[in-house]
Amino acid sequence: MINALALGSGGVKGIAHIALISELVRKRNIKFDIITGCSAGSVIGGVYALNPSKNEFLKDFEAIIKKNSQKFIDLSNALSSKVNSFTKLLSSRGIVQNDLVYDILKQIYGKKRFSDCKIKFGVVAFDINSEHLVEITEGYLIDAIMASSNVPGAFSPMRLGGMELVDGGAISEVPVFLARKMGGEYIIANNINPVIFKDLFSDGMDYMNYIDSFKTALITRNELNEADEVYTFSEEVEWYDFDKYFEIYRKAKRVYSRDIT
Repeated sequence: MINALALGSGGVKGIAHIALISELVRKRNIKFDIITGCSAGSVIGGVYALNPSKNEFLKDFEAIIKKNSQKFIDLSNALSSKVNSFTKLLSSRGIVQNDLVYDILKQIYGKKRFSDCKIKFGVVAFDINSEHLVEITEGYLIDAIMASSNVPGAFSPMRLGGMELVDGGAISEVPVFLARKMGGEYIIANNINPVIFKDLFSDGMDYMNYIDSFKTALITRNELNEADEVYTFSEEVEWYDFDKYFEIYRKAKRVYSRDIT
């Protein structure tokens, strides 16, 4: 049986993927042959694919977050100021520079390539020119993961291979289809960005974003239906609230410890 793991997008909630992997290994001793990721899932999936023997790698990300704490604070401030963000979007296609993401990911992946991975690995991004999903399974990890994590509106599209790429979550939040295409026979999927129902909104933009999230949820549901085993982690935080990473991790550990048998 060829086991595959599909890790979804969700910003800082991607820390929950570490908890899932830890519990799957601890409780069931699962060995994965394939890993696919989108956005935050690509970041976590890449680290695990490179070194699957290192089960508990929260400390690695904790060190990265602490080392770049000011950068994360600057990112959070830029994105949380709606007036400032709207003004910048009027004159460009992104609020903050992609260099921020590149500098951080470089510390994690350096010049590692997909061929350096011990587990077969793939990520998804979306090409805004062709309006097609792009599946990346070769080349430099940092380029592919940057593209897959390139949140539309927050960052300008990334140019790679003649394409302009943004976060794959625009059309494939949890890349189950890619896992199947890469040979996965038994696929475990982790959705960390489900729609959280609410009836109170801070403003009209918040309400519009909430309604729009249902479209993505419908696409995600179709893809999750193709998985053999699906886990869901729900936490109402902004994707860029990186100071909440440990709180998210602890909650995810409790959730997966209960749900995984």
